[in-house]
Amino acid sequence: MSSPTLDDLEAAKAALQAALARQDSYDGNNPNKYATPVREARERVDALTRTLKASGVLARTDHERLEARLDAAFPGTGHRDRVTFEGKRYERWWSPATRSLSGQPMTWNKGWTFVDPTGSGMD
Repeated sequence: MSSPTLDDLEAAKAALQAALARQDSYDGNNPNKYATPVREARERVDALTRTLKASGVLARTDHERLEARLDAAFPGTGHRDRVTFEGKRYERWWSPATRSLSGQPMTWNKGWTFVDPTGSGMD
């Protein structure tokens, strides 16, 4: 399979908009109608965006570059693990990105938060 392109991302965004339009125009009595196609389209856009940023096609923000360096330095960290990196403290967080219709997490977001050393004193 070839590397994703900006055209692939634009097509995925268009597919997401089409899925959202189908969901918005539905007037039946099934509140979950089209929920799965919308979720899958969102996941596709997110995956393409992450891949394009990782390959350098899309620019990353300063915070995204810092998170990439933290991920490389501390690959096995769990939720609320604290680390020291370049003289500063950071805490890893995880939160559900998508949930199933029953409410169970299906995919996860993850990131890093700067921990103020003069803050809560939870070290």
